[in-house]
Amino acid sequence: KKRLLSRFETILDHGRILGGPEQIEFEKKFAKEIGVKYALGVSSGSSALYLALLGLGIEDGDEVITTPYTWIITTNAIAAAGARPIFVDVLDDFNIDPIEIKKAITPKTKAILPMHVAGHMCDMKSISQIAKENNLLIIEDAAQAFCTIFNERRAGSFSHAAAFSMNPMKILHAYGEAGVVVTNSKKVFKTIKQLRHDGTKGYLNNNQHINRCNYIALNHKIDTIQASFLIEEMGRINEIKAKRDEIAKYYDVKLPKLGCKPQQTAHGEIHGRYFYMLTCNNRNQLFNYLTSMNIECKLFYSPLVCDAAVYKSQVKPKLPVARRLLKKSLSIPMHENMTMDQAEYVVDCITEFYG
Repeated sequence: KKRLLSRFETILDHGRILGGPEQIEFEKKFAKEIGVKYALGVSSGSSALYLALLGLGIEDGDEVITTPYTWIITTNAIAAAGARPIFVDVLDDFNIDPIEIKKAITPKTKAILPMHVAGHMCDMKSISQIAKENNLLIIEDAAQAFCTIFNERRAGSFSHAAAFSMNPMKILHAYGEAGVVVTNSKKVFKTIKQLRHDGTKGYLNNNQHINRCNYIALNHKIDTIQASFLIEEMGRINEIKAKRDEIAKYYDVKLPKLGCKPQQTAHGEIHGRYFYMLTCNNRNQLFNYLTSMNIECKLFYSPLVCDAAVYKSQVKPKLPVARRLLKKSLSIPMHENMTMDQAEYVVDCITEFYG
């Protein structure tokens, strides 16, 4: 609290509530952390994904292959950009299936948009190869994957542009809504820099000709306060990650003995630890029991995006794996403010339920 208040006072002193020096510092730190050339702070992870699509030229008539097992924003961003989302099935690890991606490619396909569920990275090696062979763009929905690493490469570095969320639930969190777009393309960087500022070059801090608009866009700017607070959070991210890892590793040992199956990870992967996902039998009954024992659980992601009312006009895909996982998956508590005693209580309650 003292550190955050100190940062807030500094911002009040210099008065740059928008476009302050902390924003530039944060963007440079973020780009370096992910291992890319450019990072742009924006007002939310939703804005980040939408602007990534627009910045890469996704438009009316394009098809974007994506996952149905995600939050609705992944798909809404595609539709808001004017493109058509094409849903393909997932693997048992909850992430999009590269084989199904390949089957879904048509002459209208412009891009692939994978989402790293819970902070577990998609098979980006296979997805990158498919994109290369078919001349397709990749946009990573890395909203949940700030700390995710595969073979020493960070989530967000496998694509033409990637979107991150830093809302208060995320492992790297702001104290409100915030997001970041990353890219290695200078052209994309320059485009998104204008798109986040109403389609203008307002970032030049020139009070003349403020309506010189190059793109039809809205306001997606990050504020200096959130950027400054995020610098503070980046300074303690290793501590946060270590606490989440400790709980996750405990669950990984205990839960398989009870018949629960934790989310799979790949060899050479460091899981991003956004939330802890598992599959289990009698999921609904277990959910109700744990809730009655004052253990907060969540069901991700119901209904599947393709079954949401807003997309009901499209042909309903079969998606057998995604539909099976939706009936059996459960997220249980795992965060840096938990104690190991609380984690043991969660496991004890699950043991009691199945016993």
